[in-house]
Amino acid sequence: MTTISDSPSYIDYRAFGVSVEDIRSLRALSGTWKTALSQVAERFGAGKVLAEFVERTVELPLSLDDVVWQQNWMHSWHKLSGSGFSLADMFSLLNHAVSFCEVDLFGNLQQVGRVQLDLFAILRRSVVAAVSCAMELGEEARLTEAGLPGELAALRSLHEAANAGRQVAVLSVSMVNRRAFPHLSANELQAIPSLLTEQLTRLLRPQDVAFVGHEGEWLLLLPDVQTMAQPALAATLIRRAFDEPVVLLGGRAVVLDVAIGAAMMPDHGPDAAAVVFAARLARASLQKSNEPFAMFDDSFRRDWQQRELLGEELRHALRLESLMLYLQPQVDVAQGRCIGAELLLRWRRDNGEWVAPPMVVELIQENGWRAQFTDWLFRAALRISTELEAAGVPISLSLNLTADDLLDDDLPEMVAQCLGTWRVPGSRFTFELTESAMVRDRARGLAVMKRLRELGVRLALDDFGTGYSSLSYLASLPINEIKIDRSFIVSMSDSSEGLRIVRAIIDLTHDLGMCSLAEGVEEMTQRDQLLALGCQNVQGYLYGRPMPKDEFIAWYQARQS
Repeated sequence: MTTISDSPSYIDYRAFGVSVEDIRSLRALSGTWKTALSQVAERFGAGKVLAEFVERTVELPLSLDDVVWQQNWMHSWHKLSGSGFSLADMFSLLNHAVSFCEVDLFGNLQQVGRVQLDLFAILRRSVVAAVSCAMELGEEARLTEAGLPGELAALRSLHEAANAGRQVAVLSVSMVNRRAFPHLSANELQAIPSLLTEQLTRLLRPQDVAFVGHEGEWLLLLPDVQTMAQPALAATLIRRAFDEPVVLLGGRAVVLDVAIGAAMMPDHGPDAAAVVFAARLARASLQKSNEPFAMFDDSFRRDWQQRELLGEELRHALRLESLMLYLQPQVDVAQGRCIGAELLLRWRRDNGEWVAPPMVVELIQENGWRAQFTDWLFRAALRISTELEAAGVPISLSLNLTADDLLDDDLPEMVAQCLGTWRVPGSRFTFELTESAMVRDRARGLAVMKRLRELGVRLALDDFGTGYSSLSYLASLPINEIKIDRSFIVSMSDSSEGLRIVRAIIDLTHDLGMCSLAEGVEEMTQRDQLLALGCQNVQGYLYGRPMPKDEFIAWYQARQS
């Protein structure tokens, strides 16, 4: 997030968790940072413009809070970008420099302390703050050309209002279902921001202004409000308006769900960036409550700070590869023989607290660590598979992929390289995909799936029946297995309708030449019903809870004997 003061550009490092005291502590890294940039820059060739950018960037640990330095650095960034130096290369240069410092700080893992961890975290956040500012200025220019004022324009307006002593409400409005439109063309998707800006503007008072914020977000500025009831009323009007379908340029209509967070200036922040951030925190809080609107509360900031701390610990755990994978048995229901195991993520913090797996995955996704995590996950699965084979446990392993994994064109290549390095056949692994993962870009996802199948990897459709797949689409997928969601297994025991649904799913898998696996089997009566219905495999507490690898090996060997 960036903001501006009286100067044309200003990096809001505070929004990234960096304080003035943190910047002072970065001085201890100035020598390492200079060496890192100098060495990394040599890989990108010579040139006056690049040299100027490196010279400015070297000063980051000493001058991040200096407005003049910020302006000069921004100028050198855009000058380098305009000279033909790609954004990918600019990111690569800075990332390599940060990695160089990481190696220097953590070279001896036995001596890593809190000071080193904190210093590296501050450096990383500082670089992210600077780069985000540069990127947002570029995006601001694009939006201005399209006639859509962006976030920096909103911050400028807020700054002017603050100087005039005006009380302003800020609404952060976001499309909740912005990824749920696989049927729309690229042109229709690109038209949504301008259409929604027009619709929002029609709802507002003449003095209110709508700005385009982050992806799928709008910032609404309501000046001269007297009470907190006014932004709440505005949110109600917006929600009612979005109850009606939005008609796109081609005549197609879509229904957009919105979440709205609100904050007041100066009540909820001392400056423009702080108030926008507060409105976003209020909106983010709605993920827990499933409510459509929230006014900022100080507890939101505390929750965010705790989440940031948890994210930093997770980043460290990813780097040290200290996450764990537990194994839950998958059993041939007819023979009672263990034929596989699902690898389930577990993370225990340094203080001994276990973090719920959905929270871990959420943090990984929102911090952009998905590719790093998937790489670790598959390498860990390969290691476990090799160790199981050596212990006389010749079973397959299942691991979960995300929607972003399925759209990663590099995933099959990574899998192929790892299989070759470990000399393990792809047939030992099953990648589990959710139905919702397949609706974002079906053609691209299907191409990745086919390449994985060519490597011998099996594919399973997880939580079947809870997503959006049509039968015709399901039949076109290169799927080996359908996993029946636990909710259906529970309902099967409670009602004849639930039993009919499970029977229909199992019959469908047979008709499509696929294997069926029922999740959440906890009782013998459920097992007997599934056996009678023709379900091949089951998984659940009836056979075993998720357990560490060594415990799983002991469980398997005891069951065999």
